Amino acid sequence: MAWRPNRYLTAGELDNTTPGRVTGWLEFVGHTGRVVLDLNGDFHRDVRGAVLRIARAPSEDNARHAAAYFNGFAIRHTGVVGDITAGRPPRDYVDYPYIEWYSVENGRVVLELEPKEIEVVGTPLDWHDQAPISREIQREHLQRFLASASRELASQFGAAK
Repeated sequence: MAWRPNRYLTAGELDNTTPGRVTGWLEFVGHTGRVVLDLNGDFHRDVRGAVLRIARAPSEDNARHAAAYFNGFAIRHTGVVGDITAGRPPRDYVDYPYIEWYSVENGRVVLELEPKEIEVVGTPLDWHDQAPISREIQREHLQRFLASASRELASQFGAAK
C-alpha cells in the first residue's frame, strides 16, 4: 500500500530550514530525473530546521528491476510530511533514519535508511524548544491515506464487474 523505493535510492537532499515546509530532491536508479518534493510539515525534533543529505550505493541487481518499479511514480511530489527523522536523540519515533510523506500524486512513500547513509547539514533547532510531532496528526494522515486507497480500490473493483 506504500511505495518503498529504498533499494533504488542513490542520493537526495531534504530541507526543513523553513518552518512548516520540507523541500528537496531524490534520485533513484530506474527513475528518469530527480524526484522533487514540496511538502507541508516539519522533520522530527532531532533534525528539525536542518537539511538531510542522503548518499547510497544500490546494488546492480536492483537496477534491472528499477524501471518497472517506478512505472507511475511521479517526478514531483506535493503533499504532507509523515515522519522524517535521523533517529537521533530525542527519539520521538524510531532509532534509525526514516523518511515518510503522503503525496497527492502517489500516496504514501517510505524510505528506511542506515545511519551511515544520511548526513545532517546545519544545526537543528534546539529540541528543548520544539514540540514533538503529534502522533494524533500522524494517525490522521495515515487514516486519510487508507480511506483514499480504499475508495480507489472499491472504484476499480466496481468497474471490473
